[in-house]
Amino acid sequence: MDTNIRILHLEDSFRDSELIRSIIEGGDITFEYFLAESEKEFLTILETKNIDLILSDYSLPDYNGNEALKLVKEKYPSIPFIFVSGTMGEDSAINAMINGATDYVLKNKLERLVPAIKRAVYEQELEIQKKLAEEALKESQDMLQKARKLAQLGVWDWNADGDTVTWTDELFQIAGIDPREPVPLFENQAYLYTPESWHLLHNAVENALKTHEPYELELELIRPDNSIRNVKTFGGTKLDNQGHVIGLFGTVQDITERKRAEQAIIEANKELQVQNEEKEKRTAELILANKAFLQSEENFRRSIAESPFGIRINSVSGLTIYVNQAFLDIYEISSLEDFKSKSTINRYTPESYIQHLERKEKRKQGEEISDYEISIKRKDGEIRMIKVWRKEILWNDTKHYQLINLDITEQKRTEEALKNSQQQLRNFASHLQNIREEEKIAIAREIHDDLGQILVALKIDLGLFKHEVAKGNGCISSEEIMGKFDDLSRLVDQTIKTTRRIMTGLRPEIIDSLGFLEAARSYILEFEARHHLPCQFTCTLSEVNIAPQQSVALFRILQEVLTNVSKHSMATAVKIKVSVHSHKLILEIIDNGIGFDENRPVREDSYGMIGMKERVILLEGKLFITGKPGQGTSVRVEIPYNNSSSSSI
Repeated sequence: MDTNIRILHLEDSFRDSELIRSIIEGGDITFEYFLAESEKEFLTILETKNIDLILSDYSLPDYNGNEALKLVKEKYPSIPFIFVSGTMGEDSAINAMINGATDYVLKNKLERLVPAIKRAVYEQELEIQKKLAEEALKESQDMLQKARKLAQLGVWDWNADGDTVTWTDELFQIAGIDPREPVPLFENQAYLYTPESWHLLHNAVENALKTHEPYELELELIRPDNSIRNVKTFGGTKLDNQGHVIGLFGTVQDITERKRAEQAIIEANKELQVQNEEKEKRTAELILANKAFLQSEENFRRSIAESPFGIRINSVSGLTIYVNQAFLDIYEISSLEDFKSKSTINRYTPESYIQHLERKEKRKQGEEISDYEISIKRKDGEIRMIKVWRKEILWNDTKHYQLINLDITEQKRTEEALKNSQQQLRNFASHLQNIREEEKIAIAREIHDDLGQILVALKIDLGLFKHEVAKGNGCISSEEIMGKFDDLSRLVDQTIKTTRRIMTGLRPEIIDSLGFLEAARSYILEFEARHHLPCQFTCTLSEVNIAPQQSVALFRILQEVLTNVSKHSMATAVKIKVSVHSHKLILEIIDNGIGFDENRPVREDSYGMIGMKERVILLEGKLFITGKPGQGTSVRVEIPYNNSSSSSI
């Protein structure tokens, strides 16, 4: 034997082991020999030496062959196990063979040992080859099964003897039929196909039975759920030794996805053809467009050159590569070289140059500034205001920036003149307002000093006269006379109240003495009593430190708003709030009346509204009037306020 085998010998007799080893050496066997005299040595060698054959004595002092055999069959069932013993009886040998021993050799007949070893090794090799063949066959069958599944290939077979038909699981799956159901006979399979496909298949089978020629068809199969599957079927005949047909066999492959892919390819080719035609059309259009573009490019450059706006083209790095004539006129220079020769710092005013540097820094940080204003210095020293729009363009197919310049110097001067005029108008309006307030103060003072004192004196005289009449006219009906005196006294009281109300309307004295808050509280109480309209006044300040003109303006606005509430709002409650927020003094009047539509334009004769707006403008404040139909109205006045000297309640 050319193959080297590893032999493990379980033997407690050294003399017997040497004898057996020498017999094996003389038997033309290539081997490695491992001797184990105990269970421990036997197990160690078995686990570490990859043993091919075991020789074992039947009886040992501390271990026996049956235990060794049982262990080997449990852990290493493929290793041949031969008993070599001088004490083994026939019954023991039979039991050993039943338990899995390969052979047994008596020590007095050792001439059988070498043939027994060779036969055991040969049988082991055959067993190994058989297992390898079985594994290869199983693997091949598994691969075939997987290939069928991957290819969606079902196999069928018909035997004429017994008229039986068999399908593989794949064919059941393709047909959408439960594999537990019986396979329909061929003559009963018409329901599985479309009429046209069944006609083709039926004729092909009949022709195969007559001519023994195989067939190959593409058919449409109908599943139980009425879905259509495209299949490719192949069929052939099975013949006996005399050439008679004994059956048919064939395959069915689901090619639905392939058909769909083919159809998709056809559609894609059609689409590609359409796209190619469209591409050719677009190419022709692009040629025309390119000609038009070249013409438009020429027109574009001409429009830049002839533009009334000053246009300057800069590279990404900031280098000026083109300026038009309008730009040169703005700077009063003659050429692009003349412009480049002047340093940037000398083009701008100092303030505008600083802003130029700030813009450059912002652009480095990714912030794009598309429009801004600059101040430039001409050669003669004149300062001009320029509005600049900056945008990205393609110039000679390269990214550049176009800077459009518009001289707004005259516009700025006009705006400044208009601003000064508006300020003069505001000052004049303020002056007129002060004159009106002073006139009201003078009228109120005259009413107080003259008419008021006359009415008080009249009331005192009436009282004295009443007293004298009562003393000197005891005989006359005193009740009627006294009643007349009482009527006159009430009339004088009413006249005094009316006089005071008129004086308060003209100029509440309390504004000058106690300030806006107390004047507002007093007026709100008088308004509430006169109109029977509940008013809630809240203030987050203990005092308000504002100029007299501001106090009067806020008071007049409060008067105007409450007057409008009483006349138009149909409100049942009013809230008045005075507060300070973010250096602003805020007066807010809110009613729960009928409200108004904010989108409706204000009437031209709304002089009260116009007056409030004028007063707020003079205070450099803001007026907000909001409301919704049915949800009341809110009037909010905000004026600048330094609350450092005010304290919260």
